[in-house]
Amino acid sequence: MDQLNRIIRHEDYQKYLRKNEKAEQERIFCGHNFNHLLSVARLTYIFLLEEDNNFITREMAYAAGLLHDIGRWCESVSGEDHAEASAELAGPILKDAGFSMDEEALILKAIRQHRLNDEKFVHRSPLSHALKKADLFSRLCFQCQARNECYKVEKQPHKDGLTY
Repeated sequence: MDQLNRIIRHEDYQKYLRKNEKAEQERIFCGHNFNHLLSVARLTYIFLLEEDNNFITREMAYAAGLLHDIGRWCESVSGEDHAEASAELAGPILKDAGFSMDEEALILKAIRQHRLNDEKFVHRSPLSHALKKADLFSRLCFQCQARNECYKVEKQPHKDGLTY
């Protein structure tokens, strides 16, 4: 848990969360705040447990979830893909949090791949797969006030209710 608390307390992590919040002030759709990141982290770990994963630690799963959208603000500012931006911003934070180079590489790969369709990646790791699935399942579209204007709602697992 110490590594995760180092991420949450990291000065850059807090700065990126504030930038996300500022970039999404007028956004009526799903946000990319700490609650979303924590939901994705928890679901990522649950999905890995369901797959009987035995090499990705809870800390790695949570780190991927907590960091996967920290570059969302970059997409608003420059149009840069937020998955790539998030991975770039996450690298130094993971290093400062004490993750090994191998752990960091796996987490960053998952962050980079969290938006891409499975067909594009033959070599998706279990962490990449779980993070992508968690990001989808974290949204409760059936109770969203902006669902009628959302172009993604029809592809979301929770468009009509809970599906767990």
